[in-house]
Amino acid sequence: MGDDTDAIANNPAIKSLWPLRAAMSAPSDTTLAGRPIASLSFAVNYALAPAGVRDVMAPDPRAGDTLFLDNVWGYHAFNLVVHLLAGLTLFGVLRRTLSTPPLRDRFGRASTALASSIALLWIVHPLQTESVTFLVQRVESLMGLFFLLTLYCAIRAAESDFRSSTWTMCAVAACALGMGTKETMVTAPLIVALWLWVCRPDVRLWGTPRALLAGLAVTWIIPAWLLTRASRSLSVGFGLGGWTWWLYLRTQAEVVVHYLRLVFWPHPLVFHYGWLPSPSWSGVLPQLVLLGALGIASAIALIKRRPIGLLGAWFFLILAPSSSILPIVSEVAAEHRMYLPLAAVVTLVVLGVYVLARRVISSDAASAPALWARAGWALVFAIVLVLGWQTHDRNRAYASAEIMTADIVNGRPQNAQLQLARAIDLIKARDFSGAEFHLRLAISQPLPPSTDPIVPATMHMDLGLVLCTIGKFPECADELKQAIAIDPKMDAAYSMLGDAQLSLRLPREALDTFGRAIARTPNAPIPLTRMAWILATSSNAAIRDGGRAVQYAEQAVTLTQGKDVSALDALSAAYAEAGRYEQALEAVRRAIALISADPGNAFTAVLHSHLAVLEQRRPIRTAEW
Repeated sequence: MGDDTDAIANNPAIKSLWPLRAAMSAPSDTTLAGRPIASLSFAVNYALAPAGVRDVMAPDPRAGDTLFLDNVWGYHAFNLVVHLLAGLTLFGVLRRTLSTPPLRDRFGRASTALASSIALLWIVHPLQTESVTFLVQRVESLMGLFFLLTLYCAIRAAESDFRSSTWTMCAVAACALGMGTKETMVTAPLIVALWLWVCRPDVRLWGTPRALLAGLAVTWIIPAWLLTRASRSLSVGFGLGGWTWWLYLRTQAEVVVHYLRLVFWPHPLVFHYGWLPSPSWSGVLPQLVLLGALGIASAIALIKRRPIGLLGAWFFLILAPSSSILPIVSEVAAEHRMYLPLAAVVTLVVLGVYVLARRVISSDAASAPALWARAGWALVFAIVLVLGWQTHDRNRAYASAEIMTADIVNGRPQNAQLQLARAIDLIKARDFSGAEFHLRLAISQPLPPSTDPIVPATMHMDLGLVLCTIGKFPECADELKQAIAIDPKMDAAYSMLGDAQLSLRLPREALDTFGRAIARTPNAPIPLTRMAWILATSSNAAIRDGGRAVQYAEQAVTLTQGKDVSALDALSAAYAEAGRYEQALEAVRRAIALISADPGNAFTAVLHSHLAVLEQRRPIRTAEW
């Protein structure tokens, strides 16, 4: 589904583990492009899958979902294991951090319980669903694991006063792997330095940790080199698709505050937001004030070496690469970006509640601490159960592309492009009234500046198709004209418009429309067939032209290799108009022979009626026009 198709199903790089260079590559402008470690992980998945199912990348309606599920479960299992390992590493980071000198007195005795609570809440939070369930977003969770491992190994190195070269090398190795997984990893060396600044005030950054910090800094070469390959030149860049850095920054103020709301109230969760640019700075002033205040407070706390500043830095720095000034035009807002920043918010809330609870505990009663501890665990497990149930429910939205699209339009009705996708699903299901509703809603919504003209043109064309299908021909013609006006390259719209004009008894307009279609696509059988039919059968003598009709019909029959019933029927009518009745009879009999294989076809009676007319040496006429 979605990016999975290009990055996994249509990615030849994952089909071989050797040579490594090929396995670590991916097609440009896909989620795995320029992310060699993430790409390699999918190659490992492919290699481990059973040979008989590893190429089954989509459910087969004839064979059911069994083979597909036998293949895809390994990818999901890999994602889940990565997430659980990241949660375990987060537990280790938190437990050791809460035991450092600045935090030991307040949290040291409860460090294991607090770290467990935070890690559990972080693991089951429904905001993590996209990073774990949507296969290709492994890039986020795998990067998150390497990020946390880098910090954990750095902490262990610090605990040995940097005498253990093993932990230092492990930290650098984890950081290098993360740099090859996703660009957000560039903030990891900064977070390690800030952790040392806050949690080990006895250590000078330019002293004993210099080997560690220098090694981490060297890994910045990896993303710098990967960026030179311009792997996502169509989706990331300044000014791309009309997105400037200040427009993107302004919009991100709204987006980041939305992320914060979802931490506390994760509803509705949306897979693809289609977030539009914020129209003005004044419109996002409240969000700018809130984020500015939090940022300034975090900076002041960091300067004073307050641990709360580390949480603020964690949140803002990790979001910065994708949520500041570098426009990612294909994904202005995405919940998977909160994978690591969520840990900072959850930590702040849990530690805050713990501090408040300690203040209200009565020190007079000997049983009070134990009672409050049990109450605390009960509260944590209750929240874990609620969040876990929400996560389980959220996973249902990923069951199929159709369910996912329906979920998006319910949660984000202003997403015009997904309204279009939902309408297409309904057209396939022949639910034309539902398709009309979603198409009208899509057309009424503004589109991002980076939108290709083919998108609004397709909206109008598909609405025209739906309206023609249900018999609303005047509205149908208007929508198709708008589609062509927006994007003259919408070739399919010309034939649809010509058919609508015929239904409205406007043969001259239809001839002009089909003529434009033929000029654009000379080898398209449908407009050739329609043109021949009008010229051969119109009740208006001023329109009929047997010679031209024969020319167009013969070309249509040649292009369809004599296997299209409509083209043969048009050819018989054209021959009749030209006075060539024997050839006309031969053509209509060929059409009848073709359709005889389908005895239930309603067109059979029409062909026999045409045969009867031609046998009387009379031309076929269309009374309507």
